[in-house]
Amino acid sequence: MDSPPLNSELSPDELQAGDILACYGGDWPSRLICAATATLFASRHLRWPPSHVAIVCPSEAELLWVESTTFCDRPCRAQGVPVSGVQAHRPADRLVDYLREGGRVDVYRLADIDRLSTTETRLLRRILLQHFIGRRIRYDVRGAALSGTRFLHWTRLFPGADLERLFCSELIAAVLMRLGRMNRANPSRFHPGRLLRELVKTGSYLRIGPLHPGDRS
Repeated sequence: MDSPPLNSELSPDELQAGDILACYGGDWPSRLICAATATLFASRHLRWPPSHVAIVCPSEAELLWVESTTFCDRPCRAQGVPVSGVQAHRPADRLVDYLREGGRVDVYRLADIDRLSTTETRLLRRILLQHFIGRRIRYDVRGAALSGTRFLHWTRLFPGADLERLFCSELIAAVLMRLGRMNRANPSRFHPGRLLRELVKTGSYLRIGPLHPGDRS
């Protein structure tokens, strides 16, 4: 399937496996995260980065918005109850959550040359739904805080990877490394802005445009 033109609006039913959802919250914690990780040395859309990221994963019944967070009261589609950590939801539902608080969601999609094969899509589903959600991986509060530091990354004090607890962009970096879309490294080093800047800089992902809730017909 060809990608839509850049800067086009997408509805939730136009999402594809592997799409990254860049979430800009309207609340003050989200704005603080964006401000702390902002930089002038990035592509135009990522100078003010998202505060949170999620990834699209197909299940047998529907496309799912998979994320690691402590800020969602909706029951996880896989576990049936609200959880803290890796969880799955309907994309339309989570989009409404962001729009309701004055935020927005942008869609980043794999470049055509990097599109997931059928086998890789199955691997994506197995990693996210069976391994991380199935094992009830919790949220990594400490890792999320350390990922936003600007100088600790370059010292030996920065902790190594621990895939038993994951924050949002650490989850996605770990998955993309295992799918061969990122070089193997410590996924804990990637806050949302750093993750997307790396993926755009290397040409793996392109910003398509904002996610739109309604029917555009």
